[in-house]
Amino acid sequence: MTQPKPKRSPGRPKNNEQSPSLRETVLNAASQMFMEYGYEPVSLNQIAERAGVTKASIYYYFSNKAQLFTDAVTAMMARICTYTKLILDREGPLRARLEQMAVVKMATTHVEFETMMREAMPALSETQRAAIRRAEHGIHEVLADGFVQAAEDGEIASTADPMLLAHAFSALLLLGNRESDLRETLSGEALPKMIVDLFWRGIGPGRPD
Repeated sequence: MTQPKPKRSPGRPKNNEQSPSLRETVLNAASQMFMEYGYEPVSLNQIAERAGVTKASIYYYFSNKAQLFTDAVTAMMARICTYTKLILDREGPLRARLEQMAVVKMATTHVEFETMMREAMPALSETQRAAIRRAEHGIHEVLADGFVQAAEDGEIASTADPMLLAHAFSALLLLGNRESDLRETLSGEALPKMIVDLFWRGIGPGRPD
């Protein structure tokens, strides 16, 4: 006699959705959509559609939209942190490495992070808010370490506070989102290089290159 098939747990992904990368696929789709449209306009249905999974599968990994948002944003920031450190650890002048970071960061426009956080804040728990801020601080710490090393190497003024520089550089890169004001006249790599030049003139030793 044929044995009955065991029932799946509610929300459990279908067999063709169960792969080691499914959770990462959902996180990547979610982070892309949140960064493109912000928190409020994005639904779990839309994320499921982009990820190519069912909504029930999302609920299998994430309890709600706020949890998915938190995990997606912190995972995205972890990737940014790793990539930032990778560039800063390369050989070559700091200015050139900052330009590499700026070009990549500003290759696509996205919503302003603080605006997105204000939208999401009412839905997030204190623990979730703290996790996102810790992840954000991690990026600034990596940048600050790079500025400390540059100061020791004599590339920048040793009197500059490294964490302040990290926040200032990150803030300047947000200008890449000003598509209507800046990208109409500055295309390609012109805008990121100009922003790094503006930043460098404030911290470079002596007369700018």
